Amino acid sequence: MQKIASIDIGTNTVRLLILEKGDGGEIKVVASDQIIVRLGEGMDAGSGLLPHRMDIAVQALVRFKRTCEDYGAASVLATATSAVREAPNREEFLKRVFDVTGIRVRVIPWKEEARTTLRGVFWKLPVDDRPALSFDIGGGSTEFILSRGDRMIDCVGTSLGTVRLTEKFISRAPTDPKEHEKLAGHLKEELKNVKEKLSSPAPERIIGTAGTATTLAALDMNLFPYDPEKVHGHLLSRQRIESLFRDLRSKTLEERRALKPIEPGREDLLIAGTAIVLETLSAFGAQEMTVSDYGLREGILLAALDG
Repeated sequence: MQKIASIDIGTNTVRLLILEKGDGGEIKVVASDQIIVRLGEGMDAGSGLLPHRMDIAVQALVRFKRTCEDYGAASVLATATSAVREAPNREEFLKRVFDVTGIRVRVIPWKEEARTTLRGVFWKLPVDDRPALSFDIGGGSTEFILSRGDRMIDCVGTSLGTVRLTEKFISRAPTDPKEHEKLAGHLKEELKNVKEKLSSPAPERIIGTAGTATTLAALDMNLFPYDPEKVHGHLLSRQRIESLFRDLRSKTLEERRALKPIEPGREDLLIAGTAIVLETLSAFGAQEMTVSDYGLREGILLAALDG
């Protein structure tokens, strides 16, 4: 049996996954964990990764390294995406991670991120030949991937990240209608460019992955504690998402925190994230979204285990 771990260092969340491949080729999840670190806080201010956010991220990686050792993972594949990719002080962060944990982090280009994410998205989802649009809403960016089944045709990377958009547009809770209007207008303009590039063949299936999509699924089912098997493949209608969005916008941060399916630290970002979901569905004329609990960290390990 072979055990291998992946760590996805995102703009908002650091996520761990350990998979085991049996002698017969079967793959099962051994352990998974995630910690919201908001590493990309203030990333548009040009100051780079903030010291206190690097502290939190490094401590999360210390915990994950210990988990990998406890489970006997033979190797740890760590990748970093938008926040680290764009940070002027990224080498300082990468060196610090290695010095403290011994983990070498690879900063991956966004196109590789999209291709690897797609592989994870379709793990344990039914695959057919219909054109599909998958989108991965991160804290610093959102990748849109057009595929036929799980075979990528093209992709577009954007700076439509939840941390970024929240810092730029959303300052109050309950949400100020004028702030929401400005956010929605910005998204509409940005998504015009995405649709121009990814409209042929026209997607017949929309798949959302990462924290916003999975949280919306958990809210829809009033699911607590979180169960990835129930979330993965869950179908959300546009009408239901709009209803959840109206409710979220009307609440204070404290009231959102009181909703058990919302992971602490995500309550302020759900407004920007859900707006991305709804404007994506609107741009592509879709009435529903399939939720995938899997993404980059799964794709990394599946590729490694195949190799």
